[in-house]
Amino acid sequence: MIANDLLDEFHGGYPLDNLLPLLTSHGEAVAQCGMWIASELGANARPLFATIVEGLRHPSPGVRFWALDCLISCSTPEDTDAINCGLDLIDDPDPGVVWQALVSLASLPTAVVRAAADLAMRQAPRSTRAKGLDLVLAPDTPQDIERVILGLREEDQTLRRYAAVAAARLGDRVMRPLRLAMASEDSTIQRFAKDMAERKGFVPGISD
Repeated sequence: MIANDLLDEFHGGYPLDNLLPLLTSHGEAVAQCGMWIASELGANARPLFATIVEGLRHPSPGVRFWALDCLISCSTPEDTDAINCGLDLIDDPDPGVVWQALVSLASLPTAVVRAAADLAMRQAPRSTRAKGLDLVLAPDTPQDIERVILGLREEDQTLRRYAAVAAARLGDRVMRPLRLAMASEDSTIQRFAKDMAERKGFVPGISD
């Protein structure tokens, strides 16, 4: 596959600037290929971060999907504008992009999430984003676990999705919220929660 061969070239020292024509291509398939390569390069793609962030607004769901994946390995606490662009995709019209937005938020370093939460609290402390990121950062105290569980039952779909991410991040220490997310009537949350539980090695009836 040409994309894999090209990825090998970049791993071998092929100049990173040569990825820019793919990332900025008007052809959706080419741009998606370029963003996939960037995501596979991990933190090594950081020099192209500004162009990668533009991919979060791309009309192609595939480009948005892989741009979100790049956020996990390339973001720093100073990249709050980029993280906010990624958080916008929690409400994307494409279910696959929504899933990837949730996975990305569940996988971001805590320092990056905290920086985004601090900004949201300063700009709009009563917004769904501020409330949601506060849940995502919830510790594993009984009170905070209950807050996450209540969030999974919220009428607000977006807040439920943030609560699902919180459940996934708590899953390394306590599984109850993630088990509830796996049983959610919201199909996107259910799929995300099951995928995250599988990554953590959780087997219902055995690991709980």
